[in-house]
Amino acid sequence: MKKTIRDGRISIRELAALLQVSTDTIRRAFRSGEIPATRVRTALRFDLDEVLRRMRRKAEARYGRYRGAPGGESRPRAGAPAPGLVTRGH
Repeated sequence: MKKTIRDGRISIRELAALLQVSTDTIRRAFRSGEIPATRVRTALRFDLDEVLRRMRRKAEARYGRYRGAPGGESRPRAGAPAPGLVTRGH
């Protein structure tokens, strides 16, 4: 049986499999600073809890929080314009 978590950290392949994305997507997210990682010699290791926390924060910033999500407050009103959206002629 293969042990997947080493000192609370997982590899790029393991993270990609858990998130169901490609390893290239993980590398791009790391390079852009979206997710944190630790270098172990030449390999990158990711703290799954921290990665999920960062992803949740980014999603909340982009889409807002709502009651259906853990820790969410309220869903935005259906007729309310998106933040930063400019409506002209109304």
